[in-house]
Amino acid sequence: MPIFTGWQGAIPLGEREEERDTAVKEAEPKKIAKSVETAKGTIEIENYCSPEKLESMSIDDGICMFSRHDPERQKRALITVSKSDGGNVIVGAHGSKIVSYIGIHKPSERERWGKPNYPWLFELGAIEVSRNYRRLGLAEAMLKVAFDDPYYEDKIVLTTGFTWHWDLEETGLTKYQYHDLGAQLMGRYGFIEMATDEPNVAMDSANLFLVRVGKNVPFSRYQKFASLLFANEWEAMLRGW
Repeated sequence: MPIFTGWQGAIPLGEREEERDTAVKEAEPKKIAKSVETAKGTIEIENYCSPEKLESMSIDDGICMFSRHDPERQKRALITVSKSDGGNVIVGAHGSKIVSYIGIHKPSERERWGKPNYPWLFELGAIEVSRNYRRLGLAEAMLKVAFDDPYYEDKIVLTTGFTWHWDLEETGLTKYQYHDLGAQLMGRYGFIEMATDEPNVAMDSANLFLVRVGKNVPFSRYQKFASLLFANEWEAMLRGW
């Protein structure tokens, strides 16, 4: 798994650190909505779903993997994300019912990714499609809406996939098959696997750690992010950080 693959538009290393971080003009968040026709009917996909709208919606009982089979608990979590600084909830709705979602937010201060409080670093914290609405292309449709937004092109977005959150029973996949499926799906939207010694990621070799480096990210931001990948000084030194 690489820790650097390069990208177009990197700002030269000779510039001062603060200039590198501010040289790219930040895009405004872009509201996007699209309709997806499925065998279950029309599903409306929308980003930046407001707390008020989420509050007014019901949530499908097949939303269960992150909430310990308590959909209302997950709805409350989505409302919290939508109210947070930089929070973005992407929802798939069947009528007024939430049937799928993605939550993007700032990393928690309790995690190594959140401790520096970088304003350009985000976490895709969860993606889920209800058991009752799977195999309709909703995960891909939500990811397209999420990353058609130019706001993320000068940002770094990370996501983790832990085996204990995966619905292996319903899918019939092994954890390694699920790993490959997740990596392929996210890879269509610019995410690549990266190596890290973060303990939760390292706990299971099938766990996923994926990173999306926007096309306008200055190299100085990548350097700062890469310095977080390894807490072990020897490992970091061996990998050039």
